Amino acid sequence: MFWVGLLLFVVVGGELGAVVRGAGSLGNDDGSGVVQFVIGVNAVPWTALLAAAVTYGGRRRQFGLDRKSPLSPALARIEDAEATGEGPDHRLKLDLTVAPEGRPAYRAHATAKVNVMHLREFEAGRTLGVSYDPERPWRIQAPSRCADSGALIPLDTAPESSRVTEPKVPLRGPLLGVLAAILLGLAAYYVKYGF
Repeated sequence: MFWVGLLLFVVVGGELGAVVRGAGSLGNDDGSGVVQFVIGVNAVPWTALLAAAVTYGGRRRQFGLDRKSPLSPALARIEDAEATGEGPDHRLKLDLTVAPEGRPAYRAHATAKVNVMHLREFEAGRTLGVSYDPERPWRIQAPSRCADSGALIPLDTAPESSRVTEPKVPLRGPLLGVLAAILLGLAAYYVKYGF
């Protein structure tokens, strides 16, 4: 998948070559420069977006971040909740202390889609049942409502040092590959069509 993205960046390089060549021959009477320029300018952003998405997706797959494991139930304490959005359903950003059975508690962020009628149920200090991925503990599914019994089960706050987040996909090396692919595309275009 990653290599497909790099090949698409080679295409982006060729399209950039067409833009430069088209811009250089805009004054020609035959109109060929206009066609090259317009097609290149319109194709470059879409091809670049597709190439970036495919490259990033390939890197995520390479690091195993796209694998989905079965979720397990756990209790979580709401440390903070922030509602965003408009309409009857709000996106709720949650800061949680997750306490899986048989494992140490940890801090993590999660989101939930909550109806405005139930926002008060997500007060700080309240306990709710969540589902979490034991292999990727940052992957948490929070419910859209708090069960009444969850408010009665007290949980201690985990320290901030226990926070887990999704690892960042390193892109420094691939960015050099992208730059090389674009330059290769430009070079190939100019070898074929000249300046």
